[in-house]
Amino acid sequence: MRPRLSFLLLALSLFALGVVLSWPRGTEERPVRGKRVGALPELGVVVAARDIEYCGYHTPCGPGSRTDTIFYVRLRGREVQALAIPRDLYSPLVGGKINAAYARGGAELLKRAVEEATGLVAERHLVLTLGSVARVVDAVGGVEVHLERPMRYTDRAAKLFIDFPAGRLHLNGEEAVKYMRFRHDALGDYARLDRIKGVLGQVLKRAQDPRTWPALALALRETWRELDTDLSLEEILGYLPGVRGLRLSLATLPTREGAGTFLHVDEEARAQVLAPFLGGAVPSSPPKVPVRLRGERGLVLWGQAFLAREGVEAQGEEAEVVQSAVYAQSLEAGSYFAELFHLPLLVPHRPVLGVVVELGKDLLQ
Repeated sequence: MRPRLSFLLLALSLFALGVVLSWPRGTEERPVRGKRVGALPELGVVVAARDIEYCGYHTPCGPGSRTDTIFYVRLRGREVQALAIPRDLYSPLVGGKINAAYARGGAELLKRAVEEATGLVAERHLVLTLGSVARVVDAVGGVEVHLERPMRYTDRAAKLFIDFPAGRLHLNGEEAVKYMRFRHDALGDYARLDRIKGVLGQVLKRAQDPRTWPALALALRETWRELDTDLSLEEILGYLPGVRGLRLSLATLPTREGAGTFLHVDEEARAQVLAPFLGGAVPSSPPKVPVRLRGERGLVLWGQAFLAREGVEAQGEEAEVVQSAVYAQSLEAGSYFAELFHLPLLVPHRPVLGVVVELGKDLLQ
């Protein structure tokens, strides 16, 4: 069996998809340095999602002023690289946690705080609402996840009820938002960010299918007024066909624990992450790291034969895989196999030995 490699990958959320396709307009406070270098402009974009404001018991007032989910997205040619920033990161510029930047100084302070944390230029911003994220997930037909154990959490005051059984699940937009909001497990916010990265990878993969574009365009038009952005919807929709064949990498900004609940940037680890993540070339020969293939037996055998032709001996493991992707702690090593299999590269917070290539049935679609 030789599965047809699906050219998965993509950028961030559906909106990040918009971002991916975007072209900056005009100049405001600072010159925009974006320029067309291929399917995408070369541009740094801060993509964030606002939490919900509650006026009282079971009384949501609308989007809140804090941004619990923050990504720095770098667009360049056919590359989309996204760095998740933990919400509890201490920002000297903000004088508190980075998730308060938007409330204290709007999008401009949020961009400056992200620049402070990453050392990278953020030219544009896209701040989403949870409702808009749900509509975009619905527009691509939902997402698949696999839970090793049940996920349950109740917040009656906020009217938030999360109750998912273990196993393979298909989530609609509202359910996917709940899944991404959950952070009541051992790894807390880091695990939440990993879940968000997994959902975004799927959403953006499905956004490559032209059959989803009418629904996507409708969802974007319906929700655009809810968003805070300096991007143009018309320009974004005009670039929609350019999303096919993009390569996506997702990682998390390295941090260390500080006083109280604050996190601080791990400067040494950040430098190691950012070098290959935002500028390094894909290795020309197979990195000498352990490689493990996970999936159904037929796919694993195909993968082992495929890698053998590259001179790589890979271990196999039969497992249920809901979505194909490459997982690695080393961005340099992971990028080689992500490029080889045309899969998105996800760098999780949990430890990964060498490189793990998960092969799902989506490869055959």
